[in-house]
Amino acid sequence: MGDKIKIIRTTYLYLAIIISLIFTGVGVGTLINTALKTYVFPKAEKGEYNQCNQQPPVYALERKGMMSVATEDQKMQLENLLRDYEEWKKSNTGEECYSAQRQSNVVDSLTMIMVALPILIVHALIIKKDKAKKENE
Repeated sequence: MGDKIKIIRTTYLYLAIIISLIFTGVGVGTLINTALKTYVFPKAEKGEYNQCNQQPPVYALERKGMMSVATEDQKMQLENLLRDYEEWKKSNTGEECYSAQRQSNVVDSLTMIMVALPILIVHALIIKKDKAKKENE
């Protein structure tokens, strides 16, 4: 029964290391990917994020006949439309559009690394300690 427990323990330790190593690798890979897209290949991310590909706000403005004379209500609607369009343009184009997604990617990556790396290190130290103990016997 002791050998069975040792096999289960060893399997658990190596499995924990493999899973932690995968998560650490994914986190580091995502960080590298984000850094490359930000500094080396900035055009690579321009078509990726949905927020950056949204259409500007559209309003239905009523026209009365063929006359293009705007009433006060229509002028207010046009002013609101232009203000909304400027706000949309500010938050959905250029760097502003991509920076939020970049920051999200970095936070996700760092979280993965900060959780997986200590697990990896602890389990690797346990295996190293077990091997040293076995060699001394």
